Amino acid sequence: MYSLRSRRAKILLATSSFALIAYLIRRYRRYILLKKRRTLTNSREQTTTNVTPLTRKTLNKRFFHQIRILIRILIPCIRSDSFLLLIVHLTTLISRTFLSIYIAHLDGAIVKSLVQRNPRNFLRAISIFVSVAIPASFINSLIRFAESKLSLAFRSKLTRHAYDAYFRNQTYYRVSTLDSRLLTPDQNLTDDIETFTSTLTHLFSHLTKPFFDIAIISWSLVSMVRQRKNARGLKEVPGMILIVIIITFMALRRLSPRFGKLVSEEARRRGILRFAHTRVIANAEEIAFFDGHEVEKSWILKLYDQLREQTNSIIKKKLWFVMLEQFLMKYFWHACGMVTIAIPFLTYDGPAETDDPIGDPLGISARTEAFTVSKNLLTSGADALERIISSYKEIAELAGHTDRVYTMLHVFDDCAHSNYQRTPIIPSENPSECSSALAKRKISVDHRAKGEIIESDEDIIAENVPIITPNGDIIVESLSLKITPAMHVLITGPNGCGKSSFFRIVRGLWPIYSGRLYRPDPSNFFLIPQRPYMCPGTLRDQIIYPHTVDNAFVDDSQLMEILNNVELQYIVQREGGLNAERDWKDILSGGEKQRLGLARIFYHQPRYALLDECTSAVSIDVEGKIYERAKQLGISLLTITHRPSLWAYHTHLLQFDGNGRWTFEVLNTEKLLTLKDEKERLESQLAGIPEIQKRLNELTQLIGEDIITTTENEENDD
Repeated sequence: MYSLRSRRAKILLATSSFALIAYLIRRYRRYILLKKRRTLTNSREQTTTNVTPLTRKTLNKRFFHQIRILIRILIPCIRSDSFLLLIVHLTTLISRTFLSIYIAHLDGAIVKSLVQRNPRNFLRAISIFVSVAIPASFINSLIRFAESKLSLAFRSKLTRHAYDAYFRNQTYYRVSTLDSRLLTPDQNLTDDIETFTSTLTHLFSHLTKPFFDIAIISWSLVSMVRQRKNARGLKEVPGMILIVIIITFMALRRLSPRFGKLVSEEARRRGILRFAHTRVIANAEEIAFFDGHEVEKSWILKLYDQLREQTNSIIKKKLWFVMLEQFLMKYFWHACGMVTIAIPFLTYDGPAETDDPIGDPLGISARTEAFTVSKNLLTSGADALERIISSYKEIAELAGHTDRVYTMLHVFDDCAHSNYQRTPIIPSENPSECSSALAKRKISVDHRAKGEIIESDEDIIAENVPIITPNGDIIVESLSLKITPAMHVLITGPNGCGKSSFFRIVRGLWPIYSGRLYRPDPSNFFLIPQRPYMCPGTLRDQIIYPHTVDNAFVDDSQLMEILNNVELQYIVQREGGLNAERDWKDILSGGEKQRLGLARIFYHQPRYALLDECTSAVSIDVEGKIYERAKQLGISLLTITHRPSLWAYHTHLLQFDGNGRWTFEVLNTEKLLTLKDEKERLESQLAGIPEIQKRLNELTQLIGEDIITTTENEENDD
């Protein structure tokens, strides 16, 4: 019986062991698979964002270089307001350290008076403590006030610097259109700057004061030990404290997660989620028309789940790290602190130190006072060391925020100097899905444009200038033409052939990768798109945009004349005057917004007006009056349109065929209209052929092919 049970137990043990091993192998294989997927996902994200990831060593040369560059922006000179606030903040921190030491001695005096049972000394010490508490409370509040003011000053400095870089040389356009390194520049300019400055200021406070505390508290403890000449501890205690600090620091450094990389990734995912919400708001009408809310909801929930997973990962990693941190710096340090306090007292072999030989001949009250003062000082010193060592985690988080802010400024500077990095859409390697012609018509845009832009007096001259999109698609390989102010050019062609791209090249929004472009100063161009931009402000601001009221050069009567040119004089009375503030984007109709956009060319009177389907919602008669008045003012019109009614107002035709070819010739309006009428007539005739063929097939089925053939033969015999 016993052997049978033993055999069953062995079989059960072997089966359980085999099942456990199989389970562990399965879990390990799943872990390896998830790790590979995560590595692949991270590599793709890094390729997309093109941002160098943070390494394991957060405090490296790269971090110190970045933080040094940013500090130069935050504190440009000694006379800056941020430097003065920094001095005030340092002064409050030092004052708080001396107050902490004084309060520790007061605690010792209170305990000593209690041991001596001396009411007078007790009340005296309590009175001093309460009186000192008032300035101590003020200094504590002043520390927080100075920290908040310093953080706000840093944020203001960095925000102004970032905005100057963002709105210089059309960087706001280039960073989102021509470059792909910053996915969410709005978050970089707001949340990232605020988080970086607040983290930097908070870390400065939590590092500066602990260093002051350690220095002054160490000096106070050494002075107390020296007073006891017969005690041993001046050498043993510092050595023991140093060993404990090294052990704690090495343990936390080895076991600390990469908080910098984790926080940076969390901020990136938060920015993508915000961008998705912004996209839904911007395209709410189209989504509502198609009832696409379920698709958008699933996409946003997917992005939120990615953010939740990252945040949850940080929380889990902090759980074990904070547990280790609390164990080492609270309980382990407390035990070591009690040992270091006890060494001078236990090794003292001199006479009893007392100020009351009759009531306290053994000096118990003096030892109690010294013990209380030492304990308070060591507690303060331990707290300071705890803040210094635990700040490694905050420094790692600061490194993540620093990398994002520095990368933002670096990308702004690159875009301002026409250095772009963009990940192009890579065509499929399958020959059936990608033709060789398409592969030949793409270039790498990760290099600086080598074309020349030369300022001319009046003419627009293009010499072998290619039209290349920001993604690297070659629309036109070489464009050479000359446009003078006396010309009015009509630009036509199919969608995606390069009509609007030509405007972007001429205006300087897109880089020129080869050739030469002679053009006047950009102030001589004014673009009116199909959907004109309505800025916040009054009706006057809409007409004179981008000028402001301060630099406007016309009066109200001239503005009314401008509105009369575009048949919008009635809108002044309807909306309550030129100074009425409205949400013009929603109040005005499509035609009114287009005419208000056209009013801007009558105000600015540029040399060249770039008109991109800007009259699609305007009636033909009003459209003709506007074009005629613009020509009378000497404005050269470069128009993209599909309306034949506008051909009569132009002298030349620039036509793209959509396959990279183009023609530039004198516009013969009558010939074009004749050809257009013939084309429409032929199309109408050809449109009836399928119906005739269909009717013939129906008759064939009803009558029969043999009858038709017999009839045809009889007719031939006759």
